[in-house]
Amino acid sequence: MLSNSWSNYSPYFSEDYLIAGFTNRYFPYTSANDRSEFAQILKLDYKNIVIPKQVHSNKIDICAKSGNINDTDGLITSNQELVLSIQVADCIPIYLFDTKIFNIGLVHAGWRGVHSGIIENSITRMKELDSKPTDIKVLLGPSIRQCCFEVGPEVSKLFGNKFQQKGKEDKTQLDLKGVVVEKLLNMDIQSKNIIDINECTCCSDKYHSFRRDGNKAGRMIAMFGWKNN
Repeated sequence: MLSNSWSNYSPYFSEDYLIAGFTNRYFPYTSANDRSEFAQILKLDYKNIVIPKQVHSNKIDICAKSGNINDTDGLITSNQELVLSIQVADCIPIYLFDTKIFNIGLVHAGWRGVHSGIIENSITRMKELDSKPTDIKVLLGPSIRQCCFEVGPEVSKLFGNKFQQKGKEDKTQLDLKGVVVEKLLNMDIQSKNIIDINECTCCSDKYHSFRRDGNKAGRMIAMFGWKNN
């Protein structure tokens, strides 16, 4: 069961000791220790996990130590002892990696955060740690895609028409991933360094989806860190 309960995105970063993992709905742990269990599976240091209290904000924290962080939706660090973690259930999990000086980041990007600037803030905070945008590799994990992401006029008006197509009645289908990619390009991330896993959480029963399952939906865990030697 374990082999089918999570995905390994580490090879996309071409670093032997950098580990990127993402659970799916078959991940067997549902207790308060689920992040510790997942870290151990990934051979990451389960004692040094950073856990944000996510609030759909545009706030990004630069982390120097493990533990809980209140009211933030993105984590950046240059400390290779730390393990970054977030939870998602349709929003975009974004992995950031500086290929030259090895800063890493993990971001929870929903429509509220994307509209209020979480993408721009993520790259800006990476730059505060001396990262250059041209050296940053970005991986966009599974999330709800345009095929399933129908929004009303109050959300639709916040995004450009180029990222929307007609839905039912007065609704449109929003390409949030497309919005994110454009924002990354505008922050000087190179297109060749943007990797899209291209899986829809709502379409596939492989993942939890709040849009599909409502309050009954579980959550996936994304983790990013350096192998615990």
